[in-house]
Amino acid sequence: MKNRTAFTMIEVVFVIVVLGILASLAMGRMDRDLRQEAAETILSHIRLTQQLALRDNKHRSDNDARWQRAYWRFEYGKCSGKDEYYYRVGSDVNILGSINKSESAINPMDGKYLYTVNTCNNLQPNESPVILLGKKFGVKDIKKYGGCSNVQHIAFDYLGRPHHQISSYSSADFSHIMTSDCNMTFTMSTDSDNDGVDDTFSIIVKAETGHAYIEGQEDL
Repeated sequence: MKNRTAFTMIEVVFVIVVLGILASLAMGRMDRDLRQEAAETILSHIRLTQQLALRDNKHRSDNDARWQRAYWRFEYGKCSGKDEYYYRVGSDVNILGSINKSESAINPMDGKYLYTVNTCNNLQPNESPVILLGKKFGVKDIKKYGGCSNVQHIAFDYLGRPHHQISSYSSADFSHIMTSDCNMTFTMSTDSDNDGVDDTFSIIVKAETGHAYIEGQEDL
């Protein structure tokens, strides 16, 4: 009888330990680091943009002098009528000034387009939800400095070099290669350290090489 009681107590303790482990894992999932998730997601898609550009020389066989406008680009904007942001990855193949869904990249993580319309309403089933920075991660503001301070996109050529203002290209003069590093600083709607200041993170894109990284996490 004593042995049975001992075994029962051991079983109870074992169950409590297992439940404690499961609870800690569940708490870890609940206490997500949205800032890090957002930073890593955006960084991965900036790098994807550069990779697509490296494999795709956009020089046109029809000798259209505006061919550089079709560079693969990461672009972002504010949702129409909302304090939320979105982004897209694509190439303006037809050089009409904007990216449509058929010209957009596919998110390798979910097989969906990195695209949405700028109203951010009615995300389609084949559009990746990660591009809605406000709804997905709580990003409420984006500031840009340096080589991308006057635009809301970064484009890459077939050598991986970053460009800005590519809609101004009318001949192959490469005049809009970034000559200073781009700093995009994202402000969250969270204050994880309770210091009264909203969380932020910055992504740096180096001039000339196009190397992108999260500020303070250069080895990521």
